[in-house]
Amino acid sequence: MIKVDQEIIPVHQRFAQEYNLGKALKKLNHPEKNIPTINIVGTNGKGSTSLFLAKTLEQKYQKVGLFTSPAFIYHNERIQINGQMISDEDLKKYLQLIEPEIKEFNLTFFEIWTLIMILYFNDQKVDIAAVEAGIGGLKDATNLMSEQVMTLLTSISFDHTEVLGEKIEDIIVQKLGIVKPKTKLIVSHDNLQYQDTIIELLKDKDVQIIWADLFDDVISYQGRNKGLVSKALEVLQIEHNDLNLSPPLGRYTILKSDPKWVIDGAHNLDGITQLIATVKQQNWNPIILFASSTYKNHQEILDLLQQNFDQVYITNFDHFKSWDIRKIKNINKVKDWQVFLKEYSNKDILICGSLYFIPLVYEWFNNRG
Repeated sequence: MIKVDQEIIPVHQRFAQEYNLGKALKKLNHPEKNIPTINIVGTNGKGSTSLFLAKTLEQKYQKVGLFTSPAFIYHNERIQINGQMISDEDLKKYLQLIEPEIKEFNLTFFEIWTLIMILYFNDQKVDIAAVEAGIGGLKDATNLMSEQVMTLLTSISFDHTEVLGEKIEDIIVQKLGIVKPKTKLIVSHDNLQYQDTIIELLKDKDVQIIWADLFDDVISYQGRNKGLVSKALEVLQIEHNDLNLSPPLGRYTILKSDPKWVIDGAHNLDGITQLIATVKQQNWNPIILFASSTYKNHQEILDLLQQNFDQVYITNFDHFKSWDIRKIKNINKVKDWQVFLKEYSNKDILICGSLYFIPLVYEWFNNRG
């Protein structure tokens, strides 16, 4: 497996004025047309929902593809069939195969991954694929999956506003832009507040809108994700006894129990709000260590954490997307999070924030001497 700190796809551009994956797919005779797809869009919960859905789809389908991001430990995690990650050999093979298209169409980082996924799933003849959007939906590379069975819409809130817009209505437009005409949309229970906007935006697409219920789960914020999957399975007429499935790594992952250390990739206001609700439900008052990427509403998040916990610390981390805590208003600044965690090893700690930070903590914890 190829670890995420190894460069396999050059990050020469992540965003572009013009996206050209559609042109590359046309040149390759549209392999995406052979892949029945369930698209997963939203702000929070996409990764967990996609994983839960893919796992349960195996009850009906022989070959279930899963496309998800970002990767946690290994690049290979992004592309899976029946829970098996794409091999290093296949990953390198497809990357070499599409090198002409990457150059000809100046494909972005996420477009490259999406193209590899499409070709791999097509060659492996998957029966259905759960495909998580990267950012948004309307302009997302995964919107090119033309054989849409249905769309799952997870919790909507503010994130990536520099790309999706500053108003919640703008964000909803971007998310729902992936929904194809005459298909089904399953909506997370916590989006009921946007019901009128969702109905108005889809009125000309002849889309059947189905609202999910909440699901009872020990991790309270996973209740909405499992409720979404449960409703999708009902629509697909797939029986399931329960959804006692473990979430992806980094989503309320317990590193140790006594004292209790938990890592969680909550990194925006809605995610932090849901995380706090889960912690409060468990009557837990840990020390907080938070680290963010840039372009986040840092102060609102920190204010919320400080209102709910006695000790809130912030730190930098080794990644080009890390924030600079020198520019953040917070008394408790940690220069070296590894030293901090060693010093507080006998305390209950909740480590949360960027999904680029949480894997670093996970690896450090498992490899520490």
